[in-house]
Amino acid sequence: MPAHSAPSHLFFLTQPKGIGAILFSMQGTPRGPELSKIGTFEDRDESQLLAATLNAALQGGGLAKVHRCLASLPGPLRKAITDIAEEIEDTHRDAPRARAARRAARAVTENLGQLNAAVFSLFSASDCGSCLSCGCTVAEDCAKCAVCGSSPRGRGCGDCGGVGVTPRTAFVLHRQLRDLADKTYRAAYDPDFWEHSVPVSAGTQSDWFLLHCARAYDDLAADLLAGGIPEPRCLAESVLFGYAVDGIGGFSIESVHADEVYQTLPASRFDYDWEFLANESGLLDVSDRAHDFLEADVAEEDLWDGWFKPYTDVEPRDTTRGFCC
Repeated sequence: MPAHSAPSHLFFLTQPKGIGAILFSMQGTPRGPELSKIGTFEDRDESQLLAATLNAALQGGGLAKVHRCLASLPGPLRKAITDIAEEIEDTHRDAPRARAARRAARAVTENLGQLNAAVFSLFSASDCGSCLSCGCTVAEDCAKCAVCGSSPRGRGCGDCGGVGVTPRTAFVLHRQLRDLADKTYRAAYDPDFWEHSVPVSAGTQSDWFLLHCARAYDDLAADLLAGGIPEPRCLAESVLFGYAVDGIGGFSIESVHADEVYQTLPASRFDYDWEFLANESGLLDVSDRAHDFLEADVAEEDLWDGWFKPYTDVEPRDTTRGFCC
C-alpha cells in the first residue's frame, strides 16, 4: 500500500494493565477510525509519557523525546515505536500532508473533550427563587428584587445566601484551565516554546514536573465538567488553580463570547465577579501556602515532593489516569 494511503495515526492512548499499561493508536482508515494495539509497557508512567509525546508530535511537535525513550524499550516494542516515529517524520516532510494530519489530530483531540452545555447549566445564575423574604425568581435573576438590589453587592438577603459560580463563569474558568493545560503540555514537549503557564516559582522545574502541572490543570477543569467547583487535591493544584483565577482578565472573557456553547448558557449579572469569588466568598480562594508560591518572584528548586503529595483530608485523584494533551 502506498505510504500516503496507509492508516494515519490520529491519537495515542493507554489502558492500565497491572502496574503497566497497553499503548494503543487510534488510526484513520477508509472504513473510519480504528483502534490498534501497539504494545504493552511494564512501566505505566513510561507509556503515558510516550503517548503524550507522540500526541504532541502529531500536532507538529518534535520527536526527539520519542527517540530518547527508545533505548529503554524491549526489541519488538522499540521497533513498533520506531516505525511510528518514522511514519510521523515522513508526514512532516510533506507540507500539505503535514497540515492535513495536524488538523485531523487536533480535531480528534478536541472532539474527545467536546463540551456539553448541559454540564455548565448545573451551576446557578442565582441562589434565589425560594426565599420568602425576597420573593424573586431565578428567571428574573434577582434584578427585580428590592431586597437583593439593596443588599451589599446586590447579592440577596441572609436567607438567599451568596450567588456563587454561574454557568458562564464556570465556562470561562474551564476555558482558562484548559488553555493553561495546553500551554504547559507544549512547554514540556517543545524546548523552543515558552509562554508563562505556571508561576515564576515553578519556572525551572523539569519537563516531567511540567507534565504533571498540565495534568493538574486538566483535573481541575474536569471538576467543573462534573458540575462542581474545583477542589484542589494537592499543593500543586492549589497553586495552579490560584494562578488560573488570577490570570483571568478581559481578554479571557471576550475571547469566548463567540463560542456556541457559551452563548447557550444563561446570563447573570453575577457573571465574572472574580474578586468576590476569590476573596469575599472564598469559593475560588486557595491556601496561604499556595499564595506564598504565587507571590514569589524567584524560581525554587526541588518542588516535586511538596507539590504533588496528596492532601490527607480530601479524596486523592485516580492514580491510573494518563496525560490528556
